Amino acid sequence: MSILTPAFQRESFESGAFLRVVNWHNTPHSASATLRAELAWYAERYDPVLPQDLDRLFETGQWGRSRPGFIPAFYDGYLNNATVAAPVCAELGVTAWFFPPTTFLSVEPDQQVAYADAHDIDLLDEERSQPAVAMTWDDLEVISRDHVVAAHTANHAQARNLVTAEDVQREVLEPVRLITEVTGRRPPAFAFLFGTPFDAGSVAGRALLDAGIRYAVSNTAYERIAD
Repeated sequence: MSILTPAFQRESFESGAFLRVVNWHNTPHSASATLRAELAWYAERYDPVLPQDLDRLFETGQWGRSRPGFIPAFYDGYLNNATVAAPVCAELGVTAWFFPPTTFLSVEPDQQVAYADAHDIDLLDEERSQPAVAMTWDDLEVISRDHVVAAHTANHAQARNLVTAEDVQREVLEPVRLITEVTGRRPPAFAFLFGTPFDAGSVAGRALLDAGIRYAVSNTAYERIAD
């Protein structure tokens, strides 16, 4: 039975075999207690899901876990994703997925606030006087040892804005290459700004397939797009 049929989904939900994805973006130190409480609530009720868990589900139809699945996803490459979110996850034994826009990690610290403002990366007032607001590539490599690193374009781009080969190279292929080089693993999933659904006939959709991405992430789904 296809996992996309309503009957399969209904049976899966009834048996507890479903996936809950919760997205966080900015995780400031001032809200660390709230983040810890939120993650602890989920950790008590759900099992963190790894790419191989999704692979098994899509390939065999078997969930393989006793509890529903949970993906805590942290977006946009904030420094506090590395200094707050990752340590809280470690404390609670939670495996998370991180989606950094790769160019942000290479911007000089004194230019990061301006870059964030120009690329839909929201900052709090308390952060604007900090020496840096983006994590480094070294931070990402450390995160990758215990967590999943997925791709989120180079410059926080929308799928609809990818129209040329140069756009594809810059926003899809190069981020995938960089993440693979730093972490030692090809990112299993890719998300565009604003959670654009996967469209195999679009320039962006074909780019994900060409990059060897297995899961396209939208606002409503983690969709298996390639073997």
